[in-house]
Amino acid sequence: MHRDHLIGYMSDVQNFEKNMSSLSDKWDLLTLLGSMSNIGMDTSETRKAFEDLLDEPLVRLIQETFNKSLDELSSKAQSAIDILIRNLFERTADIGFLSTDDDIRHYLQFLKMAELSISDELRQLKMEKKEALTQRFAEYVAKYSVYENIILLDTKGRVLVQLDHDNPISATKDPLLGESLQTHQGYVETFRPSDLTHNRPSLIYSYRVSDPSTDEALGVLCLVFRFEDELRSIFRKLTQENPYIALELLDQDGQVIASSSPYHVPVGSILEARNSPTHQTYYAGFEYLYKAVKTTGYQGYTGPGWIGHAMVPMHLAFRSSSHSSLSNDPMFDKVANTTEYFPQELKDILDKAKKIQTELDITVWNGNVQIANASNKENPFTKALLSEISKTGEETKKVFEQTVTNLNTAMLERYLEDLRFQSSLAIDIMDRNLYERANDCRWWALTTTFREYLAQRELAPEERSKMGSILEYINSLYTVYATMFVYDRDGTIQAVSNGAHEHYVGRKVGHSWAADALRLQTTQEYIVSEFEPSPFYDNDHTYVYNACIRDFAGESVGGIGIVFDSRPQFQAMLDDILPKNEEGEIKEGMFALFVDRRGRVLSSTDESIEVGSTIALGESVLNLPCGRSHAQMIAYNGLYYALGATCSSGYREYKHSDGYRNDIIAVLFRPIGECTMAQEETQMRREYVYPKPSGLEETCEISTFFIGNTLFAVESKEVVCSLMHQELTPILHASEYNLGVIGFDKRMVSVISLAKLMGMEKKYDKERDTIIVVKADIDGQLLHLGLAVDAIFSSPEIPLRSISHYSNVLKNENSLTKAVIIPDRAEDFGNEMISIIDVPKIYGQLVQPYSRPLSRVMA
Repeated sequence: MHRDHLIGYMSDVQNFEKNMSSLSDKWDLLTLLGSMSNIGMDTSETRKAFEDLLDEPLVRLIQETFNKSLDELSSKAQSAIDILIRNLFERTADIGFLSTDDDIRHYLQFLKMAELSISDELRQLKMEKKEALTQRFAEYVAKYSVYENIILLDTKGRVLVQLDHDNPISATKDPLLGESLQTHQGYVETFRPSDLTHNRPSLIYSYRVSDPSTDEALGVLCLVFRFEDELRSIFRKLTQENPYIALELLDQDGQVIASSSPYHVPVGSILEARNSPTHQTYYAGFEYLYKAVKTTGYQGYTGPGWIGHAMVPMHLAFRSSSHSSLSNDPMFDKVANTTEYFPQELKDILDKAKKIQTELDITVWNGNVQIANASNKENPFTKALLSEISKTGEETKKVFEQTVTNLNTAMLERYLEDLRFQSSLAIDIMDRNLYERANDCRWWALTTTFREYLAQRELAPEERSKMGSILEYINSLYTVYATMFVYDRDGTIQAVSNGAHEHYVGRKVGHSWAADALRLQTTQEYIVSEFEPSPFYDNDHTYVYNACIRDFAGESVGGIGIVFDSRPQFQAMLDDILPKNEEGEIKEGMFALFVDRRGRVLSSTDESIEVGSTIALGESVLNLPCGRSHAQMIAYNGLYYALGATCSSGYREYKHSDGYRNDIIAVLFRPIGECTMAQEETQMRREYVYPKPSGLEETCEISTFFIGNTLFAVESKEVVCSLMHQELTPILHASEYNLGVIGFDKRMVSVISLAKLMGMEKKYDKERDTIIVVKADIDGQLLHLGLAVDAIFSSPEIPLRSISHYSNVLKNENSLTKAVIIPDRAEDFGNEMISIIDVPKIYGQLVQPYSRPLSRVMA
């Protein structure tokens, strides 16, 4: 997309261009006025240098603004498709397991044997068995509420049992029947209009039900997924903070099959399924920014090949945000304004702008020195012009500095927003995963064999073995569990899924959660242990999910416990949401946690933070309301981190209406820099208000400069000029304060370090430091000397009344200061005075004694 076209939508970029255009007009005027001055001040090179630099922050500003919006679209589109695919992965496991359900098999076998009989007794038995199976389907959907209907077909396509009594279908012609009977895969996944669902587009998972002894197909089981309901839930959560974004699910041809804005982008619309280089498209006469993404998949499953799609109108894509949540965060302000944390390319822009301004300052400073040394002192126009040039240069530099700071702030805000969003994704993944665990324990508690066997007071060894085989089969399909066990009404373990835990058979469970499970009143209730070390998990921390097993009279006869394999499962959830580099590795220094409200760690991608340990995160994180997200800067282990956190809020009835409460917080960390960097950042030099002459007061022109953060002065008449980028040549037998010599005006000039004279340990840096060449009358001879300083400052005209010379009584013979400038008000200089250095004294004490002939030195 053409740059000018993009800028037309970006108000922040337009403001930057407007500011620079205004400054450009100023430079035009100053260049014209400079050519008219008596010192021939030419600012055209400075203006060109700033204009040449302009393109760098402009491009970065455009890129940052564009990337921020595109990243948001990408994150939401990716989350939409990946959350759905994770859900559908569980559905593929459901159909595979439920199609082997003994109750369904027995019903189909019964129908096959009874198909030739028409007796009233058998007809009544058929009705009873059908009603029992319908009730079993209802129990299943009550727990796995992602399904709207369960349909059992015979091999001819006739409907035998279904949960939806309002569905008039009696026989199907849908090709999924034949596919389900013939497939060599573990399931058939169908999305299209079907006569099984009133001929509306539906997502159906189906598979054949077979006789386990002969492998003969007895029928086909169909699970009808709540497709529209699930997508509505996903879209609502992802668009609640930015309603201008429209999310869609596309098929491989780009046809919309689900939309967050069905009136704006109806199902059946055609959108771009592939990304163009500009990510710009037209829809319904308007221009949009969009992003289309494929799923990253889950455990090898990639679904039906659908595409996540997000789009936003171009005129709303790059709106400025107030970021009010960060406006009162002092740590964010500190990090955002500390240049040490800036990316190198932003530091380079600042360095270039500072270099241009420094060279301009030297030109202006030297111009003022030239005026001070001129025979004609009456030149207020030129002095005012030089002042205005310096101010305009400083103003231009500040625009660059502010723009770069804004860029860094925007980058940090993007980090925080991304972490906040990813933390919400992490906790959503966890809630959805544990929703399935709560469903599993309640459903498996309804296993007919468990109910029949545990209804007996005594169990035969073969009955325990049969229950163990069922548990082992379930565990082989559901590998998210470390182990499973069944216990009787006394809390004694009767069967386990893992042979390594066989020694637990015959022992009491010994935990309160088992007793609590035995007291549950309905098939919808369940009990979860605390997240604690468990003997069923090698004494590592985990959750154990429990449900009550009842006989067919409804009496509690035992319970089932399923041990979640928490360490790898939680770790995988966190690993999946952390940003990766091109090699697929987690970006250096980033880590993520699941913690409870006490800060106790459930999982960590940082090996140094142990599960079960406690981490101090502060009230803003640990007291987050359920479902709310938060982002901030935090200091941790000597580093500043961008942090994003979200507290769990459940999924469907899980943690909403099922009585279970367990608030977990997902927290993501991204390193920014060492805490010491902000502390070491150079303090800003204060503003100085010089005494102003009035009327015909006598004045003295001075030139000021900084050593560190302290301001000094020298009389302008003693200054020749200031220089930068000077190479120093070391010399033998020189004062410890002598840095070496430079070549100037066909002579060698010694350079003294004023920083060393102040006791500061500082090396000369030719790229940053300035050398002021001064002159002194020594024994009737005009000699030159260089003074290395940190930065030149200004050239004010000071009234003599404000200059206090040291008296002979107070003046130390070795003092290198000859006078001080007293401010009109103490606060004008920050309660300090400005020292005027004594150039002849510096030369006499630090240069002249070392300037004897070499023969005398050698003697």
